[in-house]
This record gives sequence, structure tokens and C-alpha cells, in this order.
Amino acid sequence: MTTIAAPRRTDTENPRAVIGGNRPPMDVEAKHAFDEALEAAKPGLRDRIDQLLAAADRATATDEESAGRCGELVKQIRAASKVVDDAHTTTKAPYLAAGRAVDAAKNELRGPLDTAKSKVEAKQTQFLREQEAIRQAELRRQREAEEAAWRAEQERLAAERAASEPEAPVEAAPPPPPPPAPEPERQIIRGDYGAAVSGTRVWLSQVEDYELAFMAVANNSKVRDAIDTAIKNMVRGGVHEIPGVRIWSDVKASNR
Repeated sequence: MTTIAAPRRTDTENPRAVIGGNRPPMDVEAKHAFDEALEAAKPGLRDRIDQLLAAADRATATDEESAGRCGELVKQIRAASKVVDDAHTTTKAPYLAAGRAVDAAKNELRGPLDTAKSKVEAKQTQFLREQEAIRQAELRRQREAEEAAWRAEQERLAAERAASEPEAPVEAAPPPPPPPAPEPERQIIRGDYGAAVSGTRVWLSQVEDYELAFMAVANNSKVRDAIDTAIKNMVRGGVHEIPGVRIWSDVKASNR
């Protein structure tokens, strides 16, 4: 009687069937670690937070005594917030360190690759610029030759008219030459393994006069956001007079 052996399982059939493979998903593990850090720092904090939220809904500030009680409540809320922030920092630290390690490993490989890619593309760009200069020079030569031929033809026709009709009135200037034909599409260079290389015309810019440039982009929403941020930083730093800006003082609760 022949015994057929059962197929042998390999770890690759179930990636989690290895030492440490029963760990929960990373997000679940991180949430559990945060809960543990929170409970270790302040047992019963979640219940306390619920109490503070309910107290905030009930709070009133109608006189000095009630405003003072609000100040005590704010201090308690601030203390609970600090515990939450500290637990968050403690829990997140190893994940941040792991993320930085992964980033460093990636950058160790991507850095040289990006440099190599830029180096090759710079060589391509230089070649395509030289080809484009040759192409534009040939187009200019063709246009100049066409215009010269057109002018010569117009002069010949005018001379024939003058010879056949010497007393004819002076005619209006001939119409302008027809516009040049549109430029042909740029040639696509194909590599041996399917890569397609072509020159793409791009528009570049460099600010030469910031005042004039600002006037041109003043209505851009991102520019306005940047202006708002700069103004707020200046006012916070003590600048209280800025042309075109309304600056005023107000009252805000401060609990210590």
C-alpha cells in the first residue's frame, strides 16, 4: 500500500503563519498603544473627559464668581488636554522613528536614482535645444526665401503693368504675403525598448521687478492668503500700523 504524503505547507502560503505573524494590523496596534499610554498616565481619563465636556455645556459666565469657576474649568480641561498630548507623543515616537528609518532607506536609493535621471534628462535637453535651434533657423530661412520670392514676383508684375500701361494710375500697395504655414510637429525619437523622447516647449519665468509682478498677481487667492499670513505675523510681532490694513485691539479670555 502506497502512502501519499500530505502537501507540505510553506510560510509563503500564509504570511502571518510565522513568528510575530499574529500581530494586529499596524493601525489597530497603534490605537491600542495610545489607549494604554492614556490609561497609564491618568486612569479613568476618558470618563473624566466626558465629565469635562458636560461641564463645559453647563458653564455660565454671568458674574465674577461664575467667570472664576469657568477659569477653574478651563484649567482642568487644559490639564486633560496635556495628558492626551503627552500620550500621543509617547505613542507616536516609535512609529515616527520607524517612519524616518524607512524614509532614510528610501532616500538612500532614490537620491542617486533621481540624480542619475536628472543627469540623463539634462543631456537630452541639451541635444533637443540644439536640434530646436537648427530647426528654427531652417524655418526662418524658408520663410525669408518665401517672402523674397513673393516680393520678387510682385515687383515683376508691377514692372509688367508699368510697361504695358505707362499712363495707368498708381495702384494701391499689394496685399501682404500669406502667413507662413504652421510648424510641423516635432519628431518623436523612440528607444529600442519602447521609450519615446520628444522636445516639449515650456514657458519659464524669472521675477525682475517684484512690485510690478505683485500688481499682476494681487488678485490670486494664494497670494492673498500669503499676504494675510504675513500681516498676522507682523501684527502679532507688534506692528500696529500697516497701509491698507485695519488693525484694532479686542478682549479675549485668558486663564492662568
